[in-house]
Amino acid sequence: MRRLMLGAIFVLIGAVSQPAAAGWVYQFNTDDSLSWRIADHSLKLHSDKATGITVTAVSAEPVWGLHEGDVIVAVDDQPVRHVSELMDRLRANKPAAVTLHVQRAAARLALTVAAAEYGQVVSPTPPTPPTPPTPPTPPTPPTPPTPPTPPTPPTPPTPPTPPTPDRGWYTYEYTTDDSLSWRIPDHVLQLKSSKGAGVTVTKLIPESLWGLRAGDVIAAVDGRPVTHVNELMNSLRASKPGAVKLHLLRGGAPLVISVAAADYARIIAATSP
Repeated sequence: MRRLMLGAIFVLIGAVSQPAAAGWVYQFNTDDSLSWRIADHSLKLHSDKATGITVTAVSAEPVWGLHEGDVIVAVDDQPVRHVSELMDRLRANKPAAVTLHVQRAAARLALTVAAAEYGQVVSPTPPTPPTPPTPPTPPTPPTPPTPPTPPTPPTPPTPPTPPTPDRGWYTYEYTTDDSLSWRIPDHVLQLKSSKGAGVTVTKLIPESLWGLRAGDVIAAVDGRPVTHVNELMNSLRASKPGAVKLHLLRGGAPLVISVAAADYARIIAATSP
């Protein structure tokens, strides 16, 4: 399994030279996912390492002819499995049109996409505002005479600063109801909404954190179904300070584990060390 990393995140908001582009968002997390939006067009992709790149969301205004649920498996007959591979293929072909090979349900489609359509996704550029003219520099008034400086009283000695204990570092990224990444030294938990089944554990360190395993699907908290990350967070907050029972699917088999409030409290109320 490739290591999941928080990639470069760019949020660019403002007017662009094209009339329809009132504002845009671009977020590219290494080879795992991409979110792109400009005006009424938006596209979300997520790497499915076994089959290809899944279209997890697309706007009502068509983008590249894709539908939600499509799986992009190749670009011009070259297989792709990660978002970064798709971006590299598109950049390598620019400014030529490309053919996306897409699996839609049981059908295999070939979609032709012009460089003008995919160019804004592979090479987002923030609009550059015009530079305002430099105002004239006003004349410098004459400097008044400086009064004599009174003698400085002696500075008392500064007491030594007690050492600050090393409290480590942490990363916390919570993107609405789609995903959550949490990390402190030697502990990692990454969750991804599986909208049809529940919340999937995509990565965790140590391997037995909370008794979970990578690939587990959290289907309910204390018997209350959850299908999105924000529903899981809300159920944990509502249960604090009591322990909770997580209802899982592990390899298709149901399983129930108990998690103490002291364990899940760090996830639902992350604070800087």
